[in-house]
Amino acid sequence: MGKPFKGELEKLADTIKWAEKQDVTRLAKFLFEENKETPLVCIGSGGSFSACHYAAQLYQQRNGVLAQAMTPLQLMYAGRDIIRDCKLLFLSASGKNKDILNAIKYGVKYNEAGMMSLTLRKNNPTEELLQQYPKVQRWSEDIPTEKDGFLATNSLVATFTLLSRSYDSVPVSKGISQNGTYSKNYEFDLSAIQNFLVLYGAAGEPVAWDIESKLTEAALGSALLSDYRNFGHGRHHWFAKRKENSCIIALISPVEKELAIKTIKSLPVDVPVIYIETELESPQASIDMLLKAFIFVRDLGVARGIDPGRPGVPAYGRLLYNLDYYKLTNRILPKENTIDVAVRRKLGDAGKENAALWEHYSQACKRFVLRLNRGKYTTVAFDYDGTLSAKDRVSRYTNGLSDDIRDALVKLLDNGVEIRIATGRGKSVGKSLKESIDKKYWSQIKVGYYNGACLLTLGDEKKLEAFLDCSFDPELKELEKELMRRISKDCINYELSERRQQLSIEGEMTAEESQIIYDICREIIWDKQLKGIRVWRSSHSMDIVVYHEVSKLNVIENPDTTLCIGDYGSVEGNDYELLTSRASLSVDKVSKNADSCWNIAPSGVYGLDATLYYLSRLTVKDGVIKCKFSV
Repeated sequence: MGKPFKGELEKLADTIKWAEKQDVTRLAKFLFEENKETPLVCIGSGGSFSACHYAAQLYQQRNGVLAQAMTPLQLMYAGRDIIRDCKLLFLSASGKNKDILNAIKYGVKYNEAGMMSLTLRKNNPTEELLQQYPKVQRWSEDIPTEKDGFLATNSLVATFTLLSRSYDSVPVSKGISQNGTYSKNYEFDLSAIQNFLVLYGAAGEPVAWDIESKLTEAALGSALLSDYRNFGHGRHHWFAKRKENSCIIALISPVEKELAIKTIKSLPVDVPVIYIETELESPQASIDMLLKAFIFVRDLGVARGIDPGRPGVPAYGRLLYNLDYYKLTNRILPKENTIDVAVRRKLGDAGKENAALWEHYSQACKRFVLRLNRGKYTTVAFDYDGTLSAKDRVSRYTNGLSDDIRDALVKLLDNGVEIRIATGRGKSVGKSLKESIDKKYWSQIKVGYYNGACLLTLGDEKKLEAFLDCSFDPELKELEKELMRRISKDCINYELSERRQQLSIEGEMTAEESQIIYDICREIIWDKQLKGIRVWRSSHSMDIVVYHEVSKLNVIENPDTTLCIGDYGSVEGNDYELLTSRASLSVDKVSKNADSCWNIAPSGVYGLDATLYYLSRLTVKDGVIKCKFSV
């Protein structure tokens, strides 16, 4: 089993070149653009675990947000709340080990913050599993070197390179000495060393984990890991008792070079030290040291008489690798009640600390569901972006609804139900709806454009021109001028659109930049005492509206017979008003109102999937809708 390790190393240069040519746009967006204020958990087993540490390192450096590498079992022990509220990145070269597959199953069951899988084989079991879960993003290409030997080599370097390229545009091959090697503080026999204490700084941590993996998996020696300062807290004592067959491996980049030298100089001069050093800065520093660590592993294998690429695997090793344990993990993560999921969305995890408060909302949720199930509805009012259309920028400008959403709406329309749609956008929404829905149903659909300011039957979009052909509200104009004075478009790439009673703010902004614009707008309203306008946030933009004229509530003709569904029901959201209706459901964010705006979709179901879930729980006969929800 395996391949000669030396031959694997000879392919690394070509592997790096291949990885540098790959399109990593999806990976870069997931890690460094989308929801980047959310903590990240990187999940991998065996050789991929060091790549998880590398991804976590890059995420923390770029986003300033905590990230954690975990094995699949660690993820399960971390609990539902971690799985639910963190972004999850799954790394697996082959995409077929059971541990990753099990972890993904729990991810799709609970996660609501975003998931992505990276594999280096097309048509692998992970890809096949994720065909059922389109909400999980995927990156999968066939690496030219095909399967690694026993140890992760080319697949690992490819993964590191892909992650580095997603972090910045600096070519990995630039500056890396692919013929580089390690050095020793004096000549000693590697075959006499059994224990290796690996010291690392920032860029060296992923490499330290890879050294531990390779030495252990190929039975080349034991490895203990420590950063340079934790080494000073008792780890050094190992050399007072076991120095005769022990060695330090010092991973050194420019950031910790001075600290590393001072640390090693504090030790007796006869302590063996192997230096794996780079002059590069992160993220390329980690890859440079990784390649040099491979050379050390090769030489250690020669000294041991073991080929690290094919060390031989006992029969029980295969049994352990293929152990089927998925059912056992149900004890770690038992089934969660839907009502607890709904209440947690209202209160957050901190709500559990107040038993009376948790019980109050639990009872309110039960009453809410009972009221929904007893109601009779003839109209469904939807938000558009994030509820009927995916909230990413590409989907927003795609003509037409997804097939699943279209079919669910047509089923309602075909049974005589009226549909109302409230959107912050203009005629682009009407165009998308007309692309998807047969003209015979248009009379049953009304669209409240510009956050409900202009309510028109589908097909009457030309009347929008007359609506917009009016003077722009003076308070909105004052806010617009003050916003441009306070923050230049050279600082933040925002776009302003005047729409009579609405000023829309869009653009390619990060979440942090969007928050800055939002805060500035609220400050202007306060500072200038602009009492007639209000800021609403959506999943993609902000709308400042003339409050008493513009409201998504305008699409509701009879609150008693209208079921409302939106995605941004928290107090700053543009669906807040729509979801104050007593028969209102959110597919994402909720208000604190115990009587309305509940998200009762199962754990891990949100956005368009939650919309489809809600619609699947409706029965329709003769234009009357009845709900069949349970918690």
